[in-house]
Amino acid sequence: MRRLRALLGIALAIGGAPLAAQDAPPSPLPAPEAALDPHVPPTVVRTGPSPDERVTIPIHIDGKGPWNFIIDTGSQRTVIARDLAERLALPARSNVVIISMTGRSEATTVAVPRLGFGGGTVDDIEAPVLEGEHLGAPGLLGLDSLHAKRVTLNFRTGRMEIADSGARRRVSVEPDTIVVEARRKRGQLILLDSDVNGMRVNIMLDTGTNYSIGNLALRDKLVRKKRAPDLLTATLTSVTGGTLVGQVGRIKSVRMGRVNLTEVPVIFADASPFAELGMQDKPALLLGISALKIFDRVAIDFGRGKVDFLLPDASAVDNLRLAANDQPTG
Repeated sequence: MRRLRALLGIALAIGGAPLAAQDAPPSPLPAPEAALDPHVPPTVVRTGPSPDERVTIPIHIDGKGPWNFIIDTGSQRTVIARDLAERLALPARSNVVIISMTGRSEATTVAVPRLGFGGGTVDDIEAPVLEGEHLGAPGLLGLDSLHAKRVTLNFRTGRMEIADSGARRRVSVEPDTIVVEARRKRGQLILLDSDVNGMRVNIMLDTGTNYSIGNLALRDKLVRKKRAPDLLTATLTSVTGGTLVGQVGRIKSVRMGRVNLTEVPVIFADASPFAELGMQDKPALLLGISALKIFDRVAIDFGRGKVDFLLPDASAVDNLRLAANDQPTG
């Protein structure tokens, strides 16, 4: 366990220079098998029981509350805890199949008349119901509530904001901000101009998990190219008791535009969401919240298809070094 925890650190480089380090132990995620109507595609829902590193926002439901929901950019649907749904007497709707890191499971849904957050509202959400003790929160806010929003995670101030996307207006960018463009797939933003150890990879931001997860296609390509890190066996445990065996190691370089994260801890596993997103055979990486917290701020604009990374303030953090280039690095 000590050797495993020793792998869990991360650094940032701009133009290749190391910038910072943090610790981020892995935490478990969901679920078993189920099958409903084969013509109805399942919903990707990824949750973890430890909310310590994840980001929350106060949510009002039909004017009541607030309750602190976890922001989960890896979940296609907004999810509500069973005890809260029962307390609010939300009407039942249907059964759905959800996909977690360890497989499929069946869940019921309820009608949520109105969600209020960040000065805005979303009406008529149909939310899967999961156990609150497994969610680690009264609920999670998924992509169905964020598709036209700009989500700003300010790690410097410890605040999070949700506003309308800047698609139709100019968004001001601070001098130390690096903007990375993205394409959309099933609500997800897949970062463009990204690579891992110099190899092109599909990278997605996942604020609902502490750690970063790579698929087996990425691991195998790293091995073939002799760019793989030393690996240790790791077991992920789902919130419903399912387990998934993977391997954990530190990736030397994860580059997104001019941002280069170094020594990134990644767990490689045959996680179900990769297949659901059509990426089972394509090298892909879900970048977790521990990697994002290296920045002062990360703004995910789903409307514009862009992610803004605000570099750390070296004067406010110990043991930081910063080098910036005007040109992208590989």
